[in-house]
Formats: sequence, structure tokens, C-alpha cells
Amino acid sequence: MLIYSYSITLNHCKTIGEANMTDNLQFDLTDESWTYEEIESRLGSSTILFPRDRLLQEKDLEKVRKVGISRIEVCGLGNPGHLGANDQQYLSWMRLECEKQDISVVSTHCPGYLFNSDNEDNRKKAVAEGVRAAKVSEELGAEVMVCHFQPEEPSEKSVNEMLDQLKDHSIKLAIENGQDLAHYTAFVDKVGSEQFGMVVDIGHTRDSDQVNPFIKKNRARETMAMCGDRLIHLHLHDWIGIDHFSPLDGEIQWEEIFGALKDINYKGWFMFEAAYPPGRRDQIKSLGPSSVDSEYVLDKVATFPKGFVKLVSEYSQESP
Repeated sequence: MLIYSYSITLNHCKTIGEANMTDNLQFDLTDESWTYEEIESRLGSSTILFPRDRLLQEKDLEKVRKVGISRIEVCGLGNPGHLGANDQQYLSWMRLECEKQDISVVSTHCPGYLFNSDNEDNRKKAVAEGVRAAKVSEELGAEVMVCHFQPEEPSEKSVNEMLDQLKDHSIKLAIENGQDLAHYTAFVDKVGSEQFGMVVDIGHTRDSDQVNPFIKKNRARETMAMCGDRLIHLHLHDWIGIDHFSPLDGEIQWEEIFGALKDINYKGWFMFEAAYPPGRRDQIKSLGPSSVDSEYVLDKVATFPKGFVKLVSEYSQESP
């Protein structure tokens, strides 16, 4: 397996060969950090925190706007999920309701279509469904559609077929990472399209010790930086022994992650895919989220820019 290493030069990451990437990465957390305004202007929340056994409702979007969030990722995972790609009445309602609430759909999460199936009929069906979902996403205003492709041959065929059918469209497709980011960066390079990139979910990656590198000091930053300009989207949330918790409630090394995003000159959205308040994951997965749960998570996302700036300030004061 090819292991990638990266050298940071100003705002760019460059592959330099087969080596240990830690040999070439040296960071200083006192570098220029993100401002409140920079983060807030690109902040968004996934609708994953609302029940996915139904479509979105007016009350959901009202909760988003109540806390001051104006950008969302529509989550298509679940049954039926929130995208409703084949429900014209729902899609018309969503466009009008988002306009009414002054909410922008900036990204979507594709339903779990079988892009990597070895059964060719199933794979081709997934491609047709995926293209339909991408076109619907673009009509809603989305710039990126996140997909659960795999860095394997069937998914490569699916990606290329979808891109061929979407070549006259502006929407980009993004592969969501698994445990080893190097597999996904290599896959993006192999596809080699300006319309295709990667999304890093900071709860999915594991080091060789099976620990999430994004909770490790002096490791989180170099891990994110290896994505370079392949990175077009993010799924952010916190980690409390497991993923998708409300931000600034767990172990994620936020200073290092955002430091890496500066290093690579990341241009995309700061999309939070947070679903659970601390201590509520098991109950929500069993019974579904309560109104209090979603309100808590949305408030934590909305206040993240302020909380992050405070966190960096405190860290700077503690540093020698």
C-alpha cells in the first residue's frame, strides 16, 4: 500500500513520495488562527439531528433559524431521510420554506445507494439514483453532494459514470472517508476530476493503534493536512469515546484541525454533522431525538465560532 507524506509550504500540501509524513510536518499552534467572522460566515449544520424516519418539517427549519444558523446540509440517510429526491411536492415545499426562513442548502448527503455493489444491475441502479439525487441537490442550491463511495473498483466506475452524466452541472461529488485517509486521497487522485473531491468526517479515521487521530495532540493537524486541496467539504462534530456529539463537548483537537485548514487554504463550508448531546447517544439511537436534544446541539453549533476563538485564546495564554 502506498503511504503518502506531505510537506507544508504556505497554504499548499504536496505529495512528496513514499515515506513517513511526520518526517516533513512541523506545526506551530501559535500561527494565525481563524477569526469569529471567518468561521461564522461558513458555518452550517446537517439535518442529521432531526428524525430521519420522516421528511423535514417546518418546525425543524424554524429551530435552525432560531439559533442563527442559515446554512444546512440536507441528510438523505435514513428511511426516508430528508432529501426526498423523488417527491416533487416535498422538494417544492422545501425550496419555498428555505427561502421563507432565509436558509441556504449548501450541501446534501446522498442516500446510501449501492455504488460499490459487485452486482452490476444494482450498481447501475445506484448510479441512476445518485445522478437524480445530485440534480435535485443542485436545484436546492447545494454545491456538494457527499456520497458513501468506497476506494475500490466498483465505486470508481460509479463515480466516473456519474461525473460523465453531470458534466454540464456545477455540483461536485465528494467521497466520505473511512479509517485510512491515504486510501481516499489516492482515490481522488485516480479519478482526477475538478468535480470530485473528498469530505473528511473527523470521527471515521483511525491510526494504526485504532485511536482517532483527531483527538491526539500533535497528530490531528498533520492528519487533516494530508488531504491538501482534495478536501472540498467537512463533517465536524465532537468525540466522547465515539463520534457525532455536539461540538466543544468532547476530546476533538479543534485548534489543530482548524490550524490544518489554514495550512491547506481550505475553501469549503464548516459543516457540522453533530447529532447527540453528551450522554444521549444511546437513547437517541433507540428512541429518536427529542426537541430538547436537537435544540441543544443546534445551540452548540451556532455558538462554536465564539467558543473556538475563546479556546484558542486560552491555549495561547497557557503556552510558554
